Amino acid sequence: MTAGNPASGTATGRTGAVDDVPAEPAPAPESHPEIPWERLSGRTVWADLVRLIISVVPGVLATAVLNTPSGPAWPLLVASAAGISVTVLAFLRFLKTRYRVTPERVERRTGWLVRKYRHVPRDRVRSVDSSARPRHRLAGVRVVHIGSGEARSSFTLNALATATAEELRRELMPDVADEPASRPPPVGGVAPVVDADREAVEPEAGPQEEVLARFRGPWVLYEMFSVWAIALVVGPGFGLHWFLQPFGVDLLEVVGDLVGYEQRGFWWSLVLFCAVAHPLGVAGLALAHVMANWNFALVRTASKGRPALLTRRGLLSSRTVYRDEARIRGIEFEEPLLWRWLGLTRTKVVTTGLAGGSGEEAAAAILPRVRLWEAREVAAGVLTGEPSPMEARLERHPRGALTRRLLWATCGAAVVAGVLFWLGRTDVLPDRAWLIGFGIWPVALLAAVFAYRSLGHALSGSYLVVRRGAFSRSTVALETRAVIGWTLRQSIPQRIGQRVTVQIPTPAGRRHYVLPDAGTGQALAFVRGATPELAARFIAETAPGGESAKNG
Repeated sequence: MTAGNPASGTATGRTGAVDDVPAEPAPAPESHPEIPWERLSGRTVWADLVRLIISVVPGVLATAVLNTPSGPAWPLLVASAAGISVTVLAFLRFLKTRYRVTPERVERRTGWLVRKYRHVPRDRVRSVDSSARPRHRLAGVRVVHIGSGEARSSFTLNALATATAEELRRELMPDVADEPASRPPPVGGVAPVVDADREAVEPEAGPQEEVLARFRGPWVLYEMFSVWAIALVVGPGFGLHWFLQPFGVDLLEVVGDLVGYEQRGFWWSLVLFCAVAHPLGVAGLALAHVMANWNFALVRTASKGRPALLTRRGLLSSRTVYRDEARIRGIEFEEPLLWRWLGLTRTKVVTTGLAGGSGEEAAAAILPRVRLWEAREVAAGVLTGEPSPMEARLERHPRGALTRRLLWATCGAAVVAGVLFWLGRTDVLPDRAWLIGFGIWPVALLAAVFAYRSLGHALSGSYLVVRRGAFSRSTVALETRAVIGWTLRQSIPQRIGQRVTVQIPTPAGRRHYVLPDAGTGQALAFVRGATPELAARFIAETAPGGESAKNG
């Protein structure tokens, strides 16, 4: 059942515009012929020249140094040709790319053989991300990504001069103090802004800044607990093996001799390799974390005209993320299973206009991996004015939710065992392959228990809290004013067990959040408590002692 507006299928329990309502159709590209098209910065040619020089080096090395009777080192020639091709394409892109900013939108046109045109309405600009690699920093340019929350309309300008990039940022995401008095502020505030050149644009710290979190040494230790530590060594190791082959060096043979592969065999050699590679991967993770989060600070500042959350971080290249607090609708904790056992979590803000895509992840994340109690303290500082909803006691879901998950785990293991048994009978796999399905049954049951224990919900002041997830648990505190509707779904087993799955549409964060397998009474009380006016439209009270009924 979906509660909502008959025209849209979703109800709103509050007044005001919704942030993700589609904008009006933009005018044609020729609507402002008086506004000239701008070119990218000519300095980007020097940045590409640096890449060209670096790309030529492997080719020269392959032909002049490693040229053997059988021919040059072809892998190096291929790498050199690929680098030169990318540089040439970048130069052609520079020649054919134009952009301009009109009162209605930001436009870009590019293409040599195939012309491409993209635009973002100015009222749909959600982020302006400025970044720079070392060659860009040497040339004094920035790569500017203009995001609208949708990949099909977002685009990148590669590259603009640093001053031009900052001017474009201020024009598209103006500070409130800089806006004309006649122009009303946009609904929900100003979208987050990411800028890599902190020294050029960051305001000096002043008495208006309230520090919510700073970089702490133990954070490096928390980042070192990762299952990807070995992969951090294996991946570059294969790349180095490929690179050294033209020099007559077989890295796999060298590693095999070091671990004594011939004497120990495969399994003991693998154990020894992991014992050596894992510490190296952990050291690499620690180094990467320090470079990305050194001098980290999360502050609340009003120096831009209204309260905003500002994140600073970075060692070699710095980043600054601005988030207008008027857009923040809640907090989310992400806790994968290993992190949960260690008491660690990653914290993000739930913000209108950002769906959490790849280009928007930096704008949503406000803390790296930290202890849960630290994240709760920061959440209490971000969500001011009432007790922190992230510390609310969550209500357990009925036992039927556990039974359902245990049955699904048992059925899944049985299906796997049956398929493997059939494959064994047809001589595709060994006869005892079906034991694999029997072996994963306890693991599936354990995952079902984890999934059930993660379920929970609560109402805390003006926030609703939803928690779910087996291997990656997510806890979300969402403002009730950000709820624009409710969807209640029941499968046949849920009807028998008097349970219901609740979906919560919202213009913020992931666009909808799910509360699975709550009791029918729990779900209806949850809806009533969060949005009483909206709930009154489709939930009616029955006589005392009776059940609440859906009213259509």
